[in-house]
Amino acid sequence: MKRLFLLVLVLFFSLGSVLASDMDYDALYDAAQPFESKLYHDIDPFQDEDNIKYYWSPYPLFRTSADLYFKDYKIEPGYYLLTPRTLKDKDYVFFKQNGKVEFIIPVAKKERTPVNFYDANTPQVKKNAWQKFTGAVSKKFYNIAKDSGRVTPPNALVHVDVEVKYIIISLYYGEDKYIMLFKRSPY
Repeated sequence: MKRLFLLVLVLFFSLGSVLASDMDYDALYDAAQPFESKLYHDIDPFQDEDNIKYYWSPYPLFRTSADLYFKDYKIEPGYYLLTPRTLKDKDYVFFKQNGKVEFIIPVAKKERTPVNFYDANTPQVKKNAWQKFTGAVSKKFYNIAKDSGRVTPPNALVHVDVEVKYIIISLYYGEDKYIMLFKRSPY
């Protein structure tokens, strides 16, 4: 009986430590500070590098149908291009609309993307035999005759969780995961 009680006690404390390791959203939200300066003409200073470096836009398009509140900002429903950037040694995500930066939101937490995350969570395109053949031929041709230094952009994915008090937007971009917190109401 004592062994059973000891086993239950050990399991209780081990589960308690797992539950205690959950993120404290209030502390993360309070610690995140908005970007204090403004961009020149609301244009992303590194946008030209992305246009030269990649075949197409490497950043995911995000559609929100609800108002998002971050401190003094109110992000209205619409389509936004989410662009992660590092400014003044801090991580931010630009919400761009029509090529202009509308909002600069600080990253509450930055983590590494799990191994094989994109393979498990992104849909794969189904191709017939002819599409596979033409894709292989064009890939071989473009590898032999490279006319530019452009490369395929890194994988990107946006995931949204809704909690009681917060809306958590996770931007997976390449090897990094950027977590942003928004309140569900302005109060």
